[in-house]
Amino acid sequence: MAIRIEKGGWAFIFVLGLGLVGYSLDRYGVVNLSGLLGKGGDKAASKSAVDTSKPLPTTGDKESNEVRVRVNIWVGCVGGLVANGGLDTAAGSIYDKKGIKVSFKIIDDWTEGTAALASNNVDVMLTTADVWAKDYAQLAEKGFHARAVYMVDWSRGADGVIGKQGVNSIEDLAGKSVAFAPYTPSHFLLWNGLKTSGLTTEQRTEIFAKAVHTKDGIEPATLFAQQKVDAAVAWDPDMSDAVAKRKGSKKIYDTRVANRLIADILVVSDRFSNASPQTLRKFLEGWLEGVEFIKQQPSRAHTLIGTIKDFNIPADLAKTMLEGVRLSDYADNKAFFGQGAGSDYHNIMGMAQDMYREMRLVKGVPDLEGSVDRRYVAGMEGKFSSTSTEAPIEYKAPPKGATPIATQRRAIYFETNSAAMSMDSRAVVDEIGGMMRAYENTVVDIDGNSDATGSREINMSLSRERAETVKSYLMKKYGYPANRMRTAGNGPDKPIDNNDTPEGREKNRRTDIKIYANPAGQ
Repeated sequence: MAIRIEKGGWAFIFVLGLGLVGYSLDRYGVVNLSGLLGKGGDKAASKSAVDTSKPLPTTGDKESNEVRVRVNIWVGCVGGLVANGGLDTAAGSIYDKKGIKVSFKIIDDWTEGTAALASNNVDVMLTTADVWAKDYAQLAEKGFHARAVYMVDWSRGADGVIGKQGVNSIEDLAGKSVAFAPYTPSHFLLWNGLKTSGLTTEQRTEIFAKAVHTKDGIEPATLFAQQKVDAAVAWDPDMSDAVAKRKGSKKIYDTRVANRLIADILVVSDRFSNASPQTLRKFLEGWLEGVEFIKQQPSRAHTLIGTIKDFNIPADLAKTMLEGVRLSDYADNKAFFGQGAGSDYHNIMGMAQDMYREMRLVKGVPDLEGSVDRRYVAGMEGKFSSTSTEAPIEYKAPPKGATPIATQRRAIYFETNSAAMSMDSRAVVDEIGGMMRAYENTVVDIDGNSDATGSREINMSLSRERAETVKSYLMKKYGYPANRMRTAGNGPDKPIDNNDTPEGREKNRRTDIKIYANPAGQ
């Protein structure tokens, strides 16, 4: 039966449709309806913003003994779960003895987790530093303030990129199909690896255009094992299982190599931090006490995880998963947040914001210092050991003929007939320095190359001196040990283009950065 709609009805439908579109755009951060409608949301939010330059208050506006925490199904949050005795505070637990009640809410979807924080459905959110780079920028645009206060763990082998037979390096991903979960740590691990490689912008764009997007981080491993994609970004134990099921496949790189790239953190809303700073302090101290308990009695922690019904992680699987994670202690937190631009936190956040700006999900250059509140970690000084419990990395030269994970070809300019690096090229070497910080468990070859102009003997010597200049700069500014970097001067012997043209000669005057997995750290 046909239905006739009068003119007024069409107008109503149009307005209703416009409203739904506007709601959707506001919901996903495309526009800020509160700002457009003049509701003063930004002004109200700015009044409640935390002033991190002031000492931590001894009491809050409305001090509460309750904390609601968003987590996803991940073993990294075991410190808090052990302190709590489960998802809800158990009698006699660490948190119970501190007089606080903690409820962990499982929200696996990353976007829904952020929405829960912004809508006051949780007070604290477990996330990763790379995802926080996007969320912080988008929330700040809407006038909502929250800050990172605690580092939960490092992924140390739990996340990685796997490839079929014949895919041995990041450059081998060119033209291949890759499965990954977008806007998650898997996305960042892939993007960062491609950026670290020698692939062109066009090649990287093609990889993402051909990529298979999944709803979670488990499905990529399944698709790979079924030979439906050439490569996948996955996590263990699914990652190792997928490699075992596909003959000739291998792990290209993982967070055992990129061991300072994927970090779980806790983010707290300014609303809660203002209202209950001492409750938050007790919560974070209890989490650290939970980590200490786990390190002393790991089997009891594995058993506890196995008893949490909604987690669906048996005790034996929890043990396996925790082997790919470093639960952060107090010393790790101090080192991670550091002071300003030299910290791991800034390094990861800066790289992740580059990714999201490239995707046009982040505008401008958000203030990274505004995204963190170091007062809680600083306030625990003296209550926990500041001495690192992690053994320093020992570096070993890769075997002869080893395939590098990636090879960068960088244009690093020097003064004419000199090994003195030009000022503008220091920014390029600083990018290399940031990469080496995130991929700490790697050995790097620095090869200087020249064009064929002039004496071969002079070019050989000069190219070696220039490689040594780059190495010296990285040692002095970043403190990287000498045995982590090897240098060579190839002179004109390894051209990548024709020396008969100015353009070809310019390409040949390059520095090759070859990145190898550290044999001593595998």
